[in-house]
Amino acid sequence: MRKNHCVNWTSGTLFRATASAAAAALILVACGGGGGGAATSTTDATVVSPVVPGATQFTAATAPAKLSTWNQMFSDGQTLTLRTGVMPYSLNTPLFSDYSHKFRTLSVPAGAQITYTAQGPLQFPVGAVVSKTFFYPKATANTAGYLGARQIASVDAGETVDLSINQLIETRLMVMEPSGAWGAVTYVWDADQRDATLLRTGKEISIELVTDQGVRTPFTYAVPTDSQCLTCHKTNVSTGRFEPIGPQANNMNRSYTLATGPMNQLDAMVAAGIMTPYTAPAPRMAVWNDTATPVADRARAYLDVNCSSCHNSAGRSGNTGLWLGLQETLPTRLGVCKPSVGGQQHLLARNFYDITPGNADVSFLYYRISNYRPASSPQTVAMPELGRHVYHAEGNELVRSWINAMAPAGCP
Repeated sequence: MRKNHCVNWTSGTLFRATASAAAAALILVACGGGGGGAATSTTDATVVSPVVPGATQFTAATAPAKLSTWNQMFSDGQTLTLRTGVMPYSLNTPLFSDYSHKFRTLSVPAGAQITYTAQGPLQFPVGAVVSKTFFYPKATANTAGYLGARQIASVDAGETVDLSINQLIETRLMVMEPSGAWGAVTYVWDADQRDATLLRTGKEISIELVTDQGVRTPFTYAVPTDSQCLTCHKTNVSTGRFEPIGPQANNMNRSYTLATGPMNQLDAMVAAGIMTPYTAPAPRMAVWNDTATPVADRARAYLDVNCSSCHNSAGRSGNTGLWLGLQETLPTRLGVCKPSVGGQQHLLARNFYDITPGNADVSFLYYRISNYRPASSPQTVAMPELGRHVYHAEGNELVRSWINAMAPAGCP
Protein backbone atom coordinates (compact mmCIF):
# COMPACT_ATOMS: atom_id res chain seq x y z
CA MET A 1 0.00 0.00 0.00
CA ARG A 2 1.26 3.46 -0.81
CA LYS A 3 2.29 5.33 2.35
CA ASN A 4 1.55 8.94 3.09
CA HIS A 5 1.12 11.19 6.10
CA CYS A 6 -2.05 10.40 8.05
CA VAL A 7 -5.15 12.54 8.28
CA ASN A 8 -7.68 11.34 10.85
CA TRP A 9 -11.04 12.09 9.25
CA THR A 10 -12.93 11.05 12.36
CA SER A 11 -11.00 13.00 14.98
CA GLY A 12 -12.83 16.25 14.34
CA THR A 13 -9.57 18.19 13.95
CA LEU A 14 -10.34 18.90 10.32
CA PHE A 15 -13.94 19.94 10.77
CA ARG A 16 -15.71 22.48 12.86
CA ALA A 17 -17.54 20.89 15.81
CA THR A 18 -21.09 22.17 15.69
CA ALA A 19 -23.07 19.65 17.71
CA SER A 20 -22.90 17.46 20.78
CA ALA A 21 -20.47 14.54 20.74
CA ALA A 22 -23.23 12.04 20.09
CA ALA A 23 -24.77 14.08 17.31
CA ALA A 24 -21.42 14.92 15.77
CA ALA A 25 -20.51 11.25 15.54
CA LEU A 26 -23.85 10.31 14.08
CA ILE A 27 -23.91 8.40 10.84
CA LEU A 28 -27.46 7.72 9.71
CA VAL A 29 -28.62 4.49 8.13
CA ALA A 30 -31.43 4.37 5.59
CA CYS A 31 -33.22 1.02 5.38
CA GLY A 32 -36.03 -0.35 3.29
CA GLY A 33 -37.57 2.25 1.06
CA GLY A 34 -39.61 2.21 -2.10
CA GLY A 35 -42.63 4.11 -0.80
CA GLY A 36 -43.41 7.75 -1.27
CA GLY A 37 -41.61 7.90 -4.58
CA ALA A 38 -38.14 7.57 -3.06
CA ALA A 39 -35.47 6.43 -5.49
CA THR A 40 -34.70 2.99 -4.08
CA SER A 41 -35.07 -0.58 -5.23
CA THR A 42 -36.22 -2.03 -1.89
CA THR A 43 -39.62 -2.27 -0.24
CA ASP A 44 -38.81 -2.99 3.43
CA ALA A 45 -39.39 0.18 5.48
CA THR A 46 -38.22 -1.24 8.81
CA VAL A 47 -36.16 1.15 10.96
CA VAL A 48 -33.05 -0.53 12.35
CA SER A 49 -31.31 0.17 15.65
CA PRO A 50 -29.43 3.48 15.55
CA VAL A 51 -25.64 3.51 15.33
CA VAL A 52 -25.53 6.16 18.06
CA PRO A 53 -27.85 5.62 21.07
CA GLY A 54 -30.78 8.01 20.92
CA ALA A 55 -30.22 8.92 17.29
CA THR A 56 -33.07 8.70 14.81
CA GLN A 57 -32.51 6.92 11.52
CA PHE A 58 -34.46 7.05 8.30
CA THR A 59 -35.32 5.11 5.21
CA ALA A 60 -35.12 6.81 1.84
CA ALA A 61 -38.90 6.55 1.69
CA THR A 62 -39.37 8.16 5.12
CA ALA A 63 -36.61 10.75 4.89
CA PRO A 64 -37.04 13.78 7.17
CA ALA A 65 -38.35 17.05 5.84
CA LYS A 66 -35.09 18.88 6.54
CA LEU A 67 -31.55 18.03 5.43
CA SER A 68 -30.07 19.07 8.78
CA THR A 69 -31.79 16.13 10.46
CA TRP A 70 -29.45 13.76 8.60
CA ASN A 71 -26.64 15.41 10.57
CA GLN A 72 -24.17 15.25 7.69
CA MET A 73 -23.69 19.01 7.33
CA PHE A 74 -24.71 22.25 8.98
CA SER A 75 -25.32 25.80 7.78
CA ASP A 76 -25.64 28.95 9.85
CA GLY A 77 -26.47 30.97 6.75
CA GLN A 78 -22.87 32.12 6.40
CA THR A 79 -20.91 28.87 6.06
CA LEU A 80 -21.77 25.31 5.11
CA THR A 81 -19.82 23.08 7.47
CA LEU A 82 -19.44 19.30 7.69
CA ARG A 83 -20.15 17.33 10.83
CA THR A 84 -17.27 15.48 12.47
CA GLY A 85 -16.49 12.27 10.61
CA VAL A 86 -17.85 13.41 7.24
CA MET A 87 -15.16 13.44 4.54
CA PRO A 88 -15.12 15.86 1.60
CA TYR A 89 -13.75 14.58 -1.69
CA SER A 90 -13.37 15.53 -5.31
CA LEU A 91 -13.05 13.81 -8.68
CA ASN A 92 -10.50 13.84 -11.48
CA THR A 93 -13.26 14.23 -14.05
CA PRO A 94 -16.69 15.25 -12.73
CA LEU A 95 -20.06 15.10 -14.43
CA PHE A 96 -20.94 18.37 -16.14
CA SER A 97 -24.17 19.84 -14.74
CA ASP A 98 -24.90 23.26 -16.23
CA TYR A 99 -21.67 24.77 -14.88
CA SER A 100 -22.74 24.16 -11.29
CA HIS A 101 -20.08 23.63 -8.63
CA LYS A 102 -20.30 20.58 -6.36
CA PHE A 103 -19.32 19.84 -2.77
CA ARG A 104 -19.06 16.05 -2.39
CA THR A 105 -18.93 14.14 0.89
CA LEU A 106 -19.01 10.59 2.20
CA SER A 107 -19.35 8.99 5.62
CA VAL A 108 -19.52 5.48 7.05
CA PRO A 109 -20.69 4.18 10.45
CA ALA A 110 -18.12 3.88 13.22
CA GLY A 111 -16.07 0.72 12.75
CA ALA A 112 -17.32 0.09 9.20
CA GLN A 113 -15.14 0.21 6.10
CA ILE A 114 -15.48 0.89 2.42
CA THR A 115 -14.15 -2.05 0.39
CA TYR A 116 -11.56 -0.92 -2.15
CA THR A 117 -12.21 -2.07 -5.71
CA ALA A 118 -9.93 -1.27 -8.62
CA GLN A 119 -12.81 -1.38 -11.11
CA GLY A 120 -16.28 0.10 -10.74
CA PRO A 121 -17.70 1.96 -7.73
CA LEU A 122 -16.12 1.47 -4.31
CA GLN A 123 -18.22 -0.91 -2.21
CA PHE A 124 -19.82 0.99 0.67
CA PRO A 125 -21.03 -0.61 3.92
CA VAL A 126 -24.57 -0.46 5.25
CA GLY A 127 -25.15 2.96 6.74
CA ALA A 128 -22.82 4.82 4.36
CA VAL A 129 -24.00 8.23 3.18
CA VAL A 130 -22.75 9.90 0.00
CA SER A 131 -23.80 13.48 -0.69
CA LYS A 132 -23.41 16.02 -3.47
CA THR A 133 -24.29 19.67 -2.89
CA PHE A 134 -24.78 21.82 -5.99
CA PHE A 135 -23.97 25.54 -5.74
CA TYR A 136 -22.99 28.54 -7.84
CA PRO A 137 -20.64 31.44 -7.17
CA LYS A 138 -22.83 34.53 -6.87
CA ALA A 139 -23.29 37.14 -9.60
CA THR A 140 -25.80 39.88 -10.35
CA ALA A 141 -28.47 38.84 -12.84
CA ASN A 142 -29.89 41.25 -15.39
CA THR A 143 -32.99 39.13 -15.98
CA ALA A 144 -35.78 39.74 -13.47
CA GLY A 145 -36.57 36.75 -11.31
CA TYR A 146 -33.32 34.94 -12.14
CA LEU A 147 -30.55 33.92 -9.78
CA GLY A 148 -27.20 35.31 -10.90
CA ALA A 149 -24.34 32.80 -11.12
CA ARG A 150 -20.72 33.22 -12.21
CA GLN A 151 -19.74 30.86 -15.00
CA ILE A 152 -16.24 29.97 -13.85
CA ALA A 153 -14.19 26.81 -13.54
CA SER A 154 -14.99 24.70 -10.51
CA VAL A 155 -12.37 24.15 -7.82
CA ASP A 156 -12.28 21.93 -4.74
CA ALA A 157 -14.59 23.29 -2.06
CA GLY A 158 -12.16 22.42 0.75
CA GLU A 159 -13.79 21.75 4.12
CA THR A 160 -16.55 24.39 3.98
CA VAL A 161 -18.55 26.45 1.49
CA ASP A 162 -18.52 30.23 2.00
CA LEU A 163 -22.10 31.41 1.55
CA SER A 164 -21.16 35.06 1.33
CA ILE A 165 -19.92 34.37 -2.20
CA ASN A 166 -21.78 31.17 -3.09
CA GLN A 167 -25.45 30.23 -3.44
CA LEU A 168 -26.52 26.72 -2.45
CA ILE A 169 -29.07 25.12 -4.80
CA GLU A 170 -29.65 21.48 -3.83
CA THR A 171 -28.13 18.52 -1.99
CA ARG A 172 -28.59 14.94 -3.14
CA LEU A 173 -28.07 12.09 -0.68
CA MET A 174 -27.50 8.41 -1.39
CA VAL A 175 -27.69 5.98 1.53
CA MET A 176 -26.72 2.31 1.62
CA GLU A 177 -29.61 0.33 3.06
CA PRO A 178 -29.48 -2.97 5.01
CA SER A 179 -30.82 -4.82 1.98
CA GLY A 180 -27.63 -3.95 0.13
CA ALA A 181 -29.42 -1.46 -2.14
CA TRP A 182 -28.92 2.28 -2.35
CA GLY A 183 -31.70 4.78 -1.70
CA ALA A 184 -31.63 8.43 -2.79
CA VAL A 185 -33.35 11.67 -1.81
CA THR A 186 -32.98 15.31 -2.87
CA TYR A 187 -33.18 18.50 -0.79
CA VAL A 188 -33.53 22.05 -2.14
CA TRP A 189 -31.90 24.80 -0.09
CA ASP A 190 -34.17 27.35 1.56
CA ALA A 191 -33.90 31.04 0.70
CA ASP A 192 -32.07 31.85 3.93
CA GLN A 193 -29.49 29.14 3.17
CA ARG A 194 -29.77 27.70 6.70
CA ASP A 195 -31.36 24.39 5.75
CA ALA A 196 -32.73 22.46 2.79
CA THR A 197 -36.19 20.96 2.29
CA LEU A 198 -36.98 17.49 0.97
CA LEU A 199 -38.38 17.61 -2.55
CA ARG A 200 -39.38 14.44 -4.35
CA THR A 201 -41.17 15.93 -7.36
CA GLY A 202 -38.38 18.09 -8.79
CA LYS A 203 -38.19 21.83 -9.23
CA GLU A 204 -37.23 24.36 -11.89
CA ILE A 205 -35.01 27.29 -10.89
CA SER A 206 -34.30 30.28 -13.15
CA ILE A 207 -30.56 30.96 -13.31
CA GLU A 208 -28.53 33.45 -15.32
CA LEU A 209 -24.92 32.46 -15.94
CA VAL A 210 -22.47 35.36 -16.22
CA THR A 211 -18.96 34.96 -17.59
CA ASP A 212 -16.07 37.21 -16.59
CA GLN A 213 -16.35 38.70 -20.10
CA GLY A 214 -19.96 39.68 -19.42
CA VAL A 215 -21.68 37.05 -21.57
CA ARG A 216 -25.04 36.17 -20.02
CA THR A 217 -26.96 32.91 -20.44
CA PRO A 218 -30.38 32.64 -18.79
CA PHE A 219 -31.58 29.05 -18.44
CA THR A 220 -33.82 26.83 -16.35
CA TYR A 221 -31.98 24.64 -13.85
CA ALA A 222 -33.84 21.38 -13.18
CA VAL A 223 -33.72 19.72 -9.76
CA PRO A 224 -34.45 16.04 -10.53
CA THR A 225 -37.41 14.04 -9.34
CA ASP A 226 -36.83 10.80 -7.46
CA SER A 227 -37.54 8.81 -10.60
CA GLN A 228 -35.10 10.90 -12.63
CA CYS A 229 -32.33 9.97 -10.21
CA LEU A 230 -32.79 6.40 -11.41
CA THR A 231 -32.25 7.46 -15.02
CA CYS A 232 -28.52 7.96 -14.56
CA HIS A 233 -27.79 5.83 -11.51
CA LYS A 234 -29.47 2.62 -12.68
CA THR A 235 -26.41 1.30 -14.51
CA ASN A 236 -27.90 -2.14 -15.20
CA VAL A 237 -31.45 -2.25 -16.53
CA SER A 238 -31.90 -6.01 -16.16
CA THR A 239 -30.94 -6.18 -12.48
CA GLY A 240 -32.12 -2.66 -11.64
CA ARG A 241 -28.82 -1.99 -9.88
CA PHE A 242 -28.78 1.58 -8.59
CA GLU A 243 -25.38 2.91 -7.47
CA PRO A 244 -23.15 5.96 -7.13
CA ILE A 245 -21.15 6.84 -10.22
CA GLY A 246 -18.41 9.21 -9.06
CA PRO A 247 -16.83 7.39 -6.07
CA GLN A 248 -14.57 5.04 -8.02
CA ALA A 249 -10.90 4.43 -7.32
CA ASN A 250 -9.74 5.78 -10.67
CA ASN A 251 -11.75 9.00 -10.31
CA MET A 252 -10.89 9.53 -6.61
CA ASN A 253 -7.19 8.81 -7.05
CA ARG A 254 -6.11 12.40 -6.63
CA SER A 255 -5.02 14.91 -4.03
CA TYR A 256 -7.43 16.98 -1.95
CA THR A 257 -6.30 20.05 -0.04
CA LEU A 258 -7.43 20.50 3.56
CA ALA A 259 -6.29 22.69 6.45
CA THR A 260 -3.43 20.23 7.07
CA GLY A 261 -2.33 20.35 3.44
CA PRO A 262 -2.80 18.16 0.36
CA MET A 263 -3.14 14.39 0.55
CA ASN A 264 -4.16 11.61 -1.80
CA GLN A 265 -7.82 10.81 -1.10
CA LEU A 266 -7.47 7.02 -1.30
CA ASP A 267 -4.51 7.09 1.09
CA ALA A 268 -6.43 9.33 3.46
CA MET A 269 -9.34 6.91 3.65
CA VAL A 270 -7.05 3.95 4.32
CA ALA A 271 -5.07 5.89 6.92
CA ALA A 272 -8.28 6.85 8.69
CA GLY A 273 -9.40 3.23 8.75
CA ILE A 274 -12.57 3.84 6.72
CA MET A 275 -11.39 1.91 3.63
CA THR A 276 -9.63 -1.42 3.21
CA PRO A 277 -5.96 -1.26 2.11
CA TYR A 278 -5.05 -1.48 -1.54
CA THR A 279 -1.95 -2.33 -3.53
CA ALA A 280 -0.39 0.60 -5.34
CA PRO A 281 -0.62 1.86 -7.94
CA ALA A 282 -4.34 2.46 -8.02
CA PRO A 283 -5.85 3.19 -11.44
CA ARG A 284 -6.19 6.86 -12.25
CA MET A 285 -8.61 8.52 -14.61
CA ALA A 286 -7.33 11.46 -16.64
CA VAL A 287 -8.26 14.97 -15.56
CA TRP A 288 -10.49 16.13 -18.39
CA ASN A 289 -9.16 19.71 -18.56
CA ASP A 290 -5.46 19.01 -17.90
CA THR A 291 -3.98 20.02 -21.24
CA ALA A 292 -0.68 18.30 -20.38
CA THR A 293 -2.51 14.96 -20.74
CA PRO A 294 -3.15 13.46 -24.21
CA VAL A 295 -6.46 14.59 -25.68
CA ALA A 296 -7.62 11.00 -26.25
CA ASP A 297 -7.24 10.14 -22.55
CA ARG A 298 -9.11 13.26 -21.50
CA ALA A 299 -11.93 12.79 -23.99
CA ARG A 300 -12.38 9.16 -22.99
CA ALA A 301 -12.58 10.20 -19.32
CA TYR A 302 -15.16 12.88 -20.15
CA LEU A 303 -17.34 10.43 -22.08
CA ASP A 304 -16.99 7.76 -19.39
CA VAL A 305 -18.24 10.08 -16.65
CA ASN A 306 -20.93 11.86 -18.64
CA CYS A 307 -22.27 9.01 -20.77
CA SER A 308 -21.25 5.48 -19.75
CA SER A 309 -23.79 5.00 -16.94
CA CYS A 310 -26.31 4.53 -19.77
CA HIS A 311 -23.96 3.75 -22.64
CA ASN A 312 -22.65 0.38 -21.45
CA SER A 313 -23.53 -3.18 -22.40
CA ALA A 314 -26.12 -3.49 -19.58
CA GLY A 315 -27.30 0.11 -19.46
CA ARG A 316 -30.35 1.92 -20.79
CA SER A 317 -28.54 2.62 -24.06
CA GLY A 318 -26.83 -0.74 -24.30
CA ASN A 319 -28.88 -1.67 -27.37
CA THR A 320 -27.32 1.18 -29.36
CA GLY A 321 -23.96 -0.60 -29.40
CA LEU A 322 -22.31 2.69 -28.43
CA TRP A 323 -20.49 1.87 -25.18
CA LEU A 324 -18.43 4.71 -23.80
CA GLY A 325 -16.80 3.34 -20.65
CA LEU A 326 -13.04 3.50 -20.21
CA GLN A 327 -12.86 -0.29 -20.27
CA GLU A 328 -13.96 -0.40 -23.91
CA THR A 329 -11.17 -0.95 -26.43
CA LEU A 330 -12.93 -1.86 -29.69
CA PRO A 331 -13.18 1.24 -31.92
CA THR A 332 -16.63 0.27 -33.18
CA ARG A 333 -18.02 0.11 -29.62
CA LEU A 334 -16.73 3.64 -29.13
CA GLY A 335 -18.61 4.68 -32.25
CA VAL A 336 -15.80 4.72 -34.81
CA CYS A 337 -17.38 3.97 -38.19
CA LYS A 338 -20.45 2.59 -36.37
CA PRO A 339 -23.82 3.51 -37.89
CA SER A 340 -25.71 5.72 -35.47
CA VAL A 341 -28.76 4.50 -33.57
CA GLY A 342 -31.38 6.60 -31.75
CA GLY A 343 -31.95 10.32 -31.44
CA GLN A 344 -33.99 10.44 -34.66
CA GLN A 345 -30.77 10.05 -36.61
CA HIS A 346 -32.84 9.28 -39.71
CA LEU A 347 -33.59 13.01 -39.90
CA LEU A 348 -29.88 13.78 -40.08
CA ALA A 349 -28.49 11.93 -43.07
CA ARG A 350 -25.11 13.66 -42.78
CA ASN A 351 -24.52 12.08 -39.35
CA PHE A 352 -24.54 8.46 -40.47
CA TYR A 353 -21.75 7.29 -38.15
CA ASP A 354 -21.38 7.96 -34.43
CA ILE A 355 -17.76 8.89 -35.14
CA THR A 356 -16.34 9.62 -38.55
CA PRO A 357 -12.57 9.64 -37.89
CA GLY A 358 -11.02 13.04 -38.49
CA ASN A 359 -14.33 14.85 -38.91
CA ALA A 360 -16.34 15.79 -35.82
CA ASP A 361 -18.75 17.90 -37.85
CA VAL A 362 -20.28 14.80 -39.46
CA SER A 363 -20.03 12.59 -36.33
CA PHE A 364 -23.38 11.89 -34.67
CA LEU A 365 -21.84 11.50 -31.21
CA TYR A 366 -20.47 15.04 -31.38
CA TYR A 367 -23.73 16.35 -32.80
CA ARG A 368 -25.66 14.96 -29.84
CA ILE A 369 -23.38 16.21 -27.05
CA SER A 370 -22.91 19.62 -28.66
CA ASN A 371 -26.66 20.21 -28.57
CA TYR A 372 -28.32 21.38 -25.39
CA ARG A 373 -31.94 20.95 -24.55
CA PRO A 374 -33.46 24.39 -25.24
CA ALA A 375 -31.69 24.62 -28.59
CA SER A 376 -31.79 21.01 -29.82
CA SER A 377 -34.19 20.09 -32.59
CA PRO A 378 -35.70 17.66 -32.03
CA GLN A 379 -35.12 17.85 -28.28
CA THR A 380 -34.52 14.09 -28.08
CA VAL A 381 -31.21 14.66 -29.88
CA ALA A 382 -29.52 16.36 -26.91
CA MET A 383 -27.31 14.18 -24.72
CA PRO A 384 -26.99 13.55 -21.84
CA GLU A 385 -30.71 13.63 -21.16
CA LEU A 386 -30.49 15.34 -17.74
CA GLY A 387 -28.47 18.20 -16.26
CA ARG A 388 -27.57 19.60 -19.66
CA HIS A 389 -29.45 22.82 -20.35
CA VAL A 390 -26.54 24.99 -21.47
CA TYR A 391 -23.76 24.53 -23.99
CA HIS A 392 -20.62 23.04 -22.42
CA ALA A 393 -18.07 24.79 -24.61
CA GLU A 394 -14.98 23.27 -23.00
CA GLY A 395 -16.23 19.68 -22.92
CA ASN A 396 -17.60 19.83 -26.44
CA GLU A 397 -14.34 21.24 -27.76
CA LEU A 398 -12.45 18.41 -26.05
CA VAL A 399 -14.51 15.72 -27.79
CA ARG A 400 -14.35 17.61 -31.06
CA SER A 401 -10.54 17.80 -30.85
CA TRP A 402 -10.33 14.08 -30.08
CA ILE A 403 -12.40 13.11 -33.11
CA ASN A 404 -10.60 15.54 -35.41
CA ALA A 405 -7.23 14.18 -34.28
CA MET A 406 -8.14 10.66 -35.43
CA ALA A 407 -6.51 9.53 -38.66
CA PRO A 408 -9.14 9.80 -41.40
CA ALA A 409 -10.45 6.40 -42.47
CA GLY A 410 -12.90 5.31 -45.05
CA CYS A 411 -15.92 3.94 -43.20
CA PRO A 412 -17.86 1.17 -44.97
